[in-house]
Amino acid sequence: MMRHFAGGLVLVSTFAGCAVAPAIPRGRGADAVIVTRADMPLGPADGAAGRRGADAQCGGRGVVVSIYDRFDAGRSAWVYPGGCA
Repeated sequence: MMRHFAGGLVLVSTFAGCAVAPAIPRGRGADAVIVTRADMPLGPADGAAGRRGADAQCGGRGVVVSIYDRFDAGRSAWVYPGGCA
């Protein structure tokens, strides 16, 4: 099935035997790590600074990194849903 939108072409496929999306990997601390900066808001290009901040919040354990890590523009924050390792 193909659908056209004003912004371009979007392909949507339907398969009979689709696999379920994998669960978000969780560390020992199941709470998401959310990194913000008080002096200057983080932006989407500040991923390295966000990762350093997440590692600092988790101490020596570090943060669980996955494909689900994202920038939340509403909060100007980097979110690591896997929590601390």
